[in-house]
Amino acid sequence: MKNLKTIIFTACALFSLGAVASTEHTTVQGDHGKLDVVIQRPDNDAANGNGSQANAKAKAGKKTPLLVLCHGFGGNKEGKLFDCLVDSLNKKGIAVIRFDFNGHGKSEGKFEDMTVLNEIEDAKCILRYASSLPWVSKIAMGGHSQGGVVTAMTSGQLVAQADKDIKKIQAVVLLAPAAVLRDDALRGNTFGKMYDPKNPPAKIEMWDGKALGGNYIRTATTLPIYETAKNYHGAECILHGDADRVVPYTYGQRFHYLNKKSEWHLMTDADHGFGGQEEQAAHIASDFLAKVLK
Repeated sequence: MKNLKTIIFTACALFSLGAVASTEHTTVQGDHGKLDVVIQRPDNDAANGNGSQANAKAKAGKKTPLLVLCHGFGGNKEGKLFDCLVDSLNKKGIAVIRFDFNGHGKSEGKFEDMTVLNEIEDAKCILRYASSLPWVSKIAMGGHSQGGVVTAMTSGQLVAQADKDIKKIQAVVLLAPAAVLRDDALRGNTFGKMYDPKNPPAKIEMWDGKALGGNYIRTATTLPIYETAKNYHGAECILHGDADRVVPYTYGQRFHYLNKKSEWHLMTDADHGFGGQEEQAAHIASDFLAKVLK
C-alpha cells in the first residue's frame, strides 16, 4: 500500500519529466538576461533536437495549442501543481511552455532587481518566442500567485496595445492570483518583512540569501493590477482556495467580477499552493483550456 501511494503521488512528476511528453530545453532573452525555458509537448515524437519533426507536422497543418505558464514570487517553473497541470494538458493535446522569471530558478538576473513590471516584460518575450513557433496554433496564458498577476496584466496590456509579434491570447487561467501584493506593499509588509512603504530601503532581506529590491516595493504600491486586467474580456478561468492564508480568495474573485466571460472556482479547504488538491485544480484548468483551445 505504501508503494502504491508513492506511485500515485509521483505520477504527475514522472509524466512531466518525459515519461509520456516530449521535453525540450532552451533559453529566451528576457528583460534582465536569458530565461530558462522548458517546452513540453503531447507526443513523444513531436519534437527533437533540431525541431524537424515539429516543423514537418506544422507544414502538414497539424498544429498544437500552447499554454505559457508563469510561476509566483520567489518560486520557479517546477513543483507539483505545475507538473500536474502539464500532465493533464499534454493528455488533452495541449503543449506547455514554463520558464523561470529573471532572478529566479535557472534564469539570469538578480532577485533584488525583479519587479512585477519587468516580469511582465519577461512574459512578453516568452509570448513572442511562442508565437514564432511554426507548430503553435493558439496561445493561452496562465499563472500562479504573482504569476497570476503577471498573466492578468499582460493579457490586459496586449488588448489595450497589441504587439504584432504576439498571437492573440485566446484564454487565461489564474491560480490564486496574488493581487494582494499591492496592498501588502502599501501596508509595508511583504511576506512578514516590515518596512516604511513611503521610504522603502534599497533592499529587504528575505530568505535563502535573497534580497527584495526597493524598486519592487515602489512599483508595487502603484501597480494598476485590476485597472489593466479589466481590458481582457476573453475566456478566463480563475481558481482560488477558501483556505488561502497568503492571498484571501476575494482578491481572485474580483478578477471574476471584471470579466463576464470568466469562470470562478472556489476550492474548499485549498491553500495558496492547492496543497493536496493539485490534481483537482489541474483538471479544472485543463478541462477549461481544452474546451476553449481545441
